[in-house]
Amino acid sequence: MTDRYAQGQAEAYTGWSGDLRLEVIDQKRLRSGTSNIRASEVTNEEAIERHTNNTNLVTTLGYGFDGGWSVSLRLPLVHRDHRHHLIDESTGLPGEAEQWRFTRLGDVQLLGRRQFGAGADSYALFGGFKLPTGSTHVSNGDGSRAERALQPGSGTTDGVLGVAGRHVFGATDAAIGQLSVTQALGPDEDYKPGRRLELSLGWSHAWSHSLGTVVQVNVRRRERDAGVQAEPDNSGSTSVDLSPGVTFGLGHASTLYAYVQLPVYQKVNGIQLVPRASFVIGMTSDF
Repeated sequence: MTDRYAQGQAEAYTGWSGDLRLEVIDQKRLRSGTSNIRASEVTNEEAIERHTNNTNLVTTLGYGFDGGWSVSLRLPLVHRDHRHHLIDESTGLPGEAEQWRFTRLGDVQLLGRRQFGAGADSYALFGGFKLPTGSTHVSNGDGSRAERALQPGSGTTDGVLGVAGRHVFGATDAAIGQLSVTQALGPDEDYKPGRRLELSLGWSHAWSHSLGTVVQVNVRRRERDAGVQAEPDNSGSTSVDLSPGVTFGLGHASTLYAYVQLPVYQKVNGIQLVPRASFVIGMTSDF
């Protein structure tokens, strides 16, 4: 959670706000179920995944109409570098390497939000859509199309629903939470991404007017993808991450933030790549 609500600006607002964040998620660790495995342990697969590096620049623009209603538009720019080795059918050993590297617009998200309260206790309901703006036909230099889960877009229109809450303790501490579900409304070219459920709980503490610390627990449950173009056996996961962070206020309108996300529990279906750690830096501002 990195929006203005999570950063401590719980008061309802009117006018424009923005959030710009850089995400770095480097997936290098092979995992089967709840255990890490070596590449030599991979059997009965067409390829051995080696790494997927994701560096995303996410811009979110919001507009508050009055003390309760607001809308936001989220635009992700996705840079992805993925490499795997095909398994030689005759020997069962790693063979030719395939790689995809691209920078493309991902799927845009449009949300409406209704906030209730602005004092010690407040909560908000939100909902909207993830739109199929990202490409689903990215290919590498050899003309090989990347698998659907690697594409910058899913090709589907997804519904998003959620609730967020905040409770202030004294002058320096606050508890925050958010629960959301994202569901594809239909398939695209025989591909349908799995439903995603996300829960985040956090605690923030202000050390001074400008400096604050935050710690969050982030839980994500993603169901298996479905369809002819999907890989249901190697998709879907459950993860629990601990995300400590620091915030620094710039005047009354802007906040800088940085988080590291550390895995506590990772369970995947089949064999998948997972990160050792992920990083986020950004700024949220009213203007």
